[in-house]
Amino acid sequence: MNINTLSKIEADYKSGHLPVALYSNNMVKDKNSKSKFYAMTITRGVCTDEDIANDIVVAGLNAGFSKEQILSIMMLIRNAKLSRLAEGFVVDDGINKYRLKLNGSFESDTEDFSPEKHSIGISSHPTAAAMKVFEEIKPVIRIGNSKKPVITGVYDAKSKADSVLTRGGYLEIKGTNIRILGDCEEIGLYFVNTEDSSKTVKLSASELGRNTSTAIACVVPTDLESGEYSIKIVTQFMGGKVCRKVPLEFTYGNFIVS
Repeated sequence: MNINTLSKIEADYKSGHLPVALYSNNMVKDKNSKSKFYAMTITRGVCTDEDIANDIVVAGLNAGFSKEQILSIMMLIRNAKLSRLAEGFVVDDGINKYRLKLNGSFESDTEDFSPEKHSIGISSHPTAAAMKVFEEIKPVIRIGNSKKPVITGVYDAKSKADSVLTRGGYLEIKGTNIRILGDCEEIGLYFVNTEDSSKTVKLSASELGRNTSTAIACVVPTDLESGEYSIKIVTQFMGGKVCRKVPLEFTYGNFIVS
C-alpha cells in the first residue's frame, strides 16, 4: 500500500495501482468470441489487523497509541460488530454491509432450527462509498503466468446451482492447470469451511474420478458439515508429468452445504 495516503484527509486512490493479470479463456470454443481472456486480481498477500495497526503507527496517525493498544481497540470493535450481528442488525463498517443469514430449508412453518439441517452464515456487499472509491482505481493489466492453477467454474450435478454443494453428488471443476499432481503432503483438492477450518475436508488425487489440467471430477464428500465452503486446489503441476518444487494453490467460490 502507499503509506502516504494514510496521512491525507482525502486519500488519493486514483494514484493507486491494482495489479490485474489476464489469462487465456480456454473454456471458449468459438474462435470469434470476444471473451478470449479473463482477469484475476494479483493478490499481494493477506493483510491482518496487526498489519493495519502497524501501517497506522508508521504513518504517524496513532495519536500516541501503541500498536498493541490499537490492536486492543480493533478487537473491541470486532466483538461489538459480532454482537450486533448476532442480534439481527445489519452492520455497516463503511466498506461492507454485513448481515447473518440462515442456510437450509424448512419442511413446514412450525419446524424448529436444527444444526443437522441448518446453519448460520454471513452475507456482505460493498457500500456505496466503497464502490465510489473502487470506481476511481485504475487496474494495471499484466499477462498472467499460464502455469498458475486457476478455477473458472464449478458444476454441481444434483443441485444444478453454482453456489451449492450436494453431499455425495457429482461435482465437476473447470479451469486451467488444475491437475492435482505432486508428492508434497499438502497436495490435494480441499473443501474449505470458511467459518471453521477444522471442518475442512481434503481429497487426494487417488480419490478423484477425473484429474486433468482443465477438468477435475469427484464425488462431494459425504462428511462435509453444514456451512459455507470454498474450493481450493493445491498442486505442483507444471505440464505433462512435470512437477514444480513449490506447490501453488488457488481458492474459488462461496458454496453452501445444508
